[in-house]
Amino acid sequence: MKGLQEVDRDTKGLQRRARSALQDLIGTPLARVRDVRLAATILMIQIVRTGSPVTAAEKTQILAFLETPLQVENAPALFERAWTYTQERRPFSLVADELLPLLRDALTPEERLELVAMLTKVAGAHSSPSELQREAVARLKRRLLADRPALAASRSGDFA
Repeated sequence: MKGLQEVDRDTKGLQRRARSALQDLIGTPLARVRDVRLAATILMIQIVRTGSPVTAAEKTQILAFLETPLQVENAPALFERAWTYTQERRPFSLVADELLPLLRDALTPEERLELVAMLTKVAGAHSSPSELQREAVARLKRRLLADRPALAASRSGDFA
């Protein structure tokens, strides 16, 4: 058993490089998300998981948003699916940055503002949003509403 642990330890760098090459080839799970409602749900969950475990009030708020305005037929199933994309205490911006191209492509400016409002309400569902949550939502809002760079590439790699 000790020999197996040594081999595992000795090949950590190789394992990381292989994982990185695979992600470069097929993308990360977040980069492969194509459903804007799933992306919004991922962000709502991650904004609360950034600081602490999800409370009942926060989950209730997220499920309410899934029903209205997102009109998801099976809100609990989408919540569970989105949960698998999130991580406890993972910085919100790391998640949001990967979903930003999809959100920009799929949402109108009004829908983008509505998403920001939903994130703010979810962050404050249990208690007032933390400084970290407020800054994360403000950063996402700036990036969502900013004009695209002149040579921005689309998700497929084509220049817009």
